[in-house]
Amino acid sequence: MHARMTAIIHQRTCLVLGLVCLATILARTLWAAEPVRVVVAGPMVGTSYAVGVQYQVGVNAALKTLPDGILLDRPVEVSLYDDNCKDTIAESVAREIVENPPAVVIGHSCSGATIAAAPIYAEHGVLEITPASTNPKVTEMGISTIFRMIGRDDLQGKLAAERIATRYNGRRIGVISFHGAYSRGLAAAAVEALKGYGISPVIHVQDVKGTQPSYIDKIEIIMAAELDVLYLVGGGTDCAVFLRQARQLGADFDVVGSDTLVSEVFLQAAGPAAEGVPFTFPPDAATLSTAAPAVEAIEALGHEPVGYTLLAYAALQVWIEGVRRSQSFDAGRVAASIRQGPITTILGDVAFDAKGDITTQSPPFAWYMWKDGQRVAAD
Repeated sequence: MHARMTAIIHQRTCLVLGLVCLATILARTLWAAEPVRVVVAGPMVGTSYAVGVQYQVGVNAALKTLPDGILLDRPVEVSLYDDNCKDTIAESVAREIVENPPAVVIGHSCSGATIAAAPIYAEHGVLEITPASTNPKVTEMGISTIFRMIGRDDLQGKLAAERIATRYNGRRIGVISFHGAYSRGLAAAAVEALKGYGISPVIHVQDVKGTQPSYIDKIEIIMAAELDVLYLVGGGTDCAVFLRQARQLGADFDVVGSDTLVSEVFLQAAGPAAEGVPFTFPPDAATLSTAAPAVEAIEALGHEPVGYTLLAYAALQVWIEGVRRSQSFDAGRVAASIRQGPITTILGDVAFDAKGDITTQSPPFAWYMWKDGQRVAAD
């Protein structure tokens, strides 16, 4: 009798232990299968939609570098959020995103949108890496979990001022900037830098309302100033419409643009008026040998490595390496790991300062122009 009871107890003990082991295995399996979210936030519709497409393509191509899409034993999934490049929408979108906090946000694009959303992400422990926002304020808000993959407008503005001062010194110079943090900040940086050359614009038209069908009233004001060159700062579509209409009205002043003119939306909307207009943009990473695998992956998705595509790709690389270094998805730990030292990306080895500004992309901007529908280096 005693032996029988012992056998029964032993069987039950084994059964219980087996169930515990099974439950543990199932729990681990479920945990391992729980996806980690990457959010891509930017303009998915509207006049700047091309940037949103570039973000999506770059991030999805970079994800293919993860074996089976797994990072720290968890599958990585991508969610898309549209901010239409508007501050108020970006703030609302950010609040929606943090209801189910992702591990990282690759975004936003327009500086005003990034500035509006960043404090919300920081408050909820979400890392943010922007491939395109250039306004200095993005990294001047004291947020330790934000990084940018592109140079700042104070640098871009200095470069524009240098070109204008060198080529148009003693001539009539004007500036026009559309509404928004990006345009306002970059135009101000250029005007300030021009002062260093002893130059003051004869006209500075500020805060022009965007997405309008006609800018003829502004064009007439600028034409009346008899300019030799105009520094044009705004969204790609707005700049395209302005420039096309200016040429149709017979405006013959030269135009110098900024990084938003890299968009093919600008090229298409401006038509022949886009030809030969110089603009600033980070050096073309597609020509780097380190970017060859990324270019191949992007082309395999049916796209070209244009605009901000490769910067978005590199942004995800930075996050992946930060996660691997820290062995964590915690925003603070990942951010600290990113700052530990250079990270190998398709752009080369990149590093960031305490504010989150990239320090290793040199030069931060170069000159390009559209020629026969292709982006080429400008003298």
